[in-house]
Amino acid sequence: MTKSSTPHKKLNLLQVYRGIGALLVVMFHVNQMSTERLNQVTFFNLFQAGWSGVDYFFVLSGFLMVYVHRSAIGKKDQLKSFLVKRCVRIYPIYWIITLIVLCFFLVIPGFANAQDLSLGKIILSLLLIPQNDKPILDVGWTLVYEMYFYVLFSIAIWFKPKQSVPILLAWLLITLLHFSKVIQFPDTFFLLNLVFGNMNLEFVLGGLAAYIVIKYNKKITNYRWILFGIANLGYLILAILVAWGNIEFDRIKTFAVLAALLIVAASSIDLKDSPRIPALFIFLGDASYSIFLLHSPVISASTKIVQKANLGKYFDGFFAPALVALFAVVVGCIFYSLIEKPLTVYLRKNIVEKMFIPKAHVS
Repeated sequence: MTKSSTPHKKLNLLQVYRGIGALLVVMFHVNQMSTERLNQVTFFNLFQAGWSGVDYFFVLSGFLMVYVHRSAIGKKDQLKSFLVKRCVRIYPIYWIITLIVLCFFLVIPGFANAQDLSLGKIILSLLLIPQNDKPILDVGWTLVYEMYFYVLFSIAIWFKPKQSVPILLAWLLITLLHFSKVIQFPDTFFLLNLVFGNMNLEFVLGGLAAYIVIKYNKKITNYRWILFGIANLGYLILAILVAWGNIEFDRIKTFAVLAALLIVAASSIDLKDSPRIPALFIFLGDASYSIFLLHSPVISASTKIVQKANLGKYFDGFFAPALVALFAVVVGCIFYSLIEKPLTVYLRKNIVEKMFIPKAHVS
């Protein structure tokens, strides 16, 4: 099989935080939908900054692309393998869940929130093609950015560094100018706002974190636990300030930077200490993609049912939302165990490995 990645030790601590990131997003949407539909703030508004789980995902993605696939940079013969692996990882599960949600919307139109369900919208959503609105599965907007990042990384694979570096530096310069508001695009120019969008800088931060771990891990090893503590404490302080201080922070300068610091520290801890981590935490990290994709429609349906049945008075600020959150997580875990995991293994064996098995091995 064609190798497009560098052999590496599994970083379990990063996987644990992937699960934590998914749980943060779940709790954020429970609070958001409960507030909007039932006029009930949940968990003392503590998860108001739960959207920062997405920042961790983006930074982690940038980290993994560089850390795992750095050996493919400048080798155009590995581009097809890279893209097929990424598409097999992203699209099938996303398609299944999107089609389930779409069928639900078509059967019960009242749950669609007056969403455009035209054929064009469906096609754009399924292919994760940038559009002015969110995809049918609302969290799919994050995957649009993810797929765009894969396109950017493909430039680094297709071209030699002497060609790709100037291209990517020019892109980074325009993105930084946009981030600094030196350059601004009208809202109607949604494609330019994606191509040079601020969120892309989180992938860059992840790539930078990978570079630090690869190049300077021996130097940062002595400070790994200090950095780990700073990252976690910093996040808690920011989350409390957002929740109870009603303070807005630039997510790139705060949560994304802390995510990068956390990833550097956690990677160093994994590489040096190999900490024993309970299997449940690893499992939640493994199931995070299914949890992330499924939680929003599950929470949305649950809160709408409560709203339409006039049961809002029984929906308190803790126990009821905790049950909704738990239900959403359990559904995601079941979907992962029964569908995502076996389907991903099947597709890797029957598509990825068969496509890229060396000709010398073919009988």
